[in-house]
Amino acid sequence: MKSYCFLRIIAFILVIITSGNAQQLSNAWGTYHEDLEKIRTELKQERQDSLAIKQLIRDAELAMGLDTFSVVNNSPIPPSGNKKDYYSWAPYLWPNPDTKDGLPYISKDGKTNPETDMKSDKPQLRRMTMAVQTLGLAYYYTQDKRYAHKAATLLKGWFLDPETGMNPNLNYGQAIPGEVEGRSSGIIDTRWYIILMNSIKLLNNSDALTSMDMLHLKSWFEDYLNWLLTNKMGQEEAQSENNHGTWYAAQIASFALFTDNIQLTKNVVNNSRKFFDSQLDSLGRQIHELRRTKSFDYSLYNIHALINLAMIAEQVDIDLWHYNAESKKNLYNAIRYMADHYYSDKDWPYEQISEKVITLNYENGLDFSVYYPYDLYTALRVGYKVYQDPLFMKSMEKISVDKVKAHRSNLLIYLEQR
Repeated sequence: MKSYCFLRIIAFILVIITSGNAQQLSNAWGTYHEDLEKIRTELKQERQDSLAIKQLIRDAELAMGLDTFSVVNNSPIPPSGNKKDYYSWAPYLWPNPDTKDGLPYISKDGKTNPETDMKSDKPQLRRMTMAVQTLGLAYYYTQDKRYAHKAATLLKGWFLDPETGMNPNLNYGQAIPGEVEGRSSGIIDTRWYIILMNSIKLLNNSDALTSMDMLHLKSWFEDYLNWLLTNKMGQEEAQSENNHGTWYAAQIASFALFTDNIQLTKNVVNNSRKFFDSQLDSLGRQIHELRRTKSFDYSLYNIHALINLAMIAEQVDIDLWHYNAESKKNLYNAIRYMADHYYSDKDWPYEQISEKVITLNYENGLDFSVYYPYDLYTALRVGYKVYQDPLFMKSMEKISVDKVKAHRSNLLIYLEQR
């Protein structure tokens, strides 16, 4: 980890003292924190089903046994020769069956080449993120400091340790063997860091992260934010019209908020209105995602990027939830389009080569449950909370009870008990 000069520390402290941003962020934290507090209160009063918390504690106990995650643990060496540089391979690229050396690689959209996970740091990044969220939530709901300290250990190992901490760049994300060492589209790999922003705040009332740890974490994200904004790859990703552009904006807004750059956060979420105008039609369809071979899943995937932007915007007093209310090219109609197809059993009229992501899919992530958080149930739960559309509740009720009672989002998004 690079050294952080004394003047930078002093400057950071002065910003917190003089700018008012600390208080502004404290107030902005309200919606998410209030949801968790309401859920915690109802769990104590036994007014919430306990299956989700039981699943969470099982996951947290498994996560307690995890080794520290790090990009240096991956055997492939990035082109820089520095193992602290993040490295991943494009997931949908496969060896060419018609050539001896497999080059040039060929694209099979929606079909993940298993070799890419073995070559990539992405699985470690994803597992680290979900382990920290699991442990952070477990600490919040149980106040067991073991969970907070384990989460802090994982964060330090991934970001701060001088020997294992990742360098704040994505120069070698989603490489294509024999073609490019890294691509702008690889930036989408770090969308998982958005989940970390709230997870880190869950540790605030513990002694697991010191003020210096927090300073260094914010400094790391300041450096990464600067790379995203100034590097050619980041600037290219910012121009993407589909989910890549949306997730890029969500990352910038999230990291800016975390590093107390409120003006940048506001600028990004205000500019993100363009996604509603250009990505949605009047029916709520995700026009760019419908071209994909997993169009249902990618439609949800982009909806969740828009949801993240709306949640971040809310924290700086900007309303994206109701943007374009009159034109129908809005988040409400985007969620409703998906809900309507699911609830009415309509045939999905676009290509979908795999089973639809209706509820979270668990995988064994090095002996603890890692889930894919961009499913229909979570979008419906957010949608009902914001818009109170009965269709969203009916659609949730249609999903198997066994699948939703232990769902992680039940511990993140509060709904009034009916």
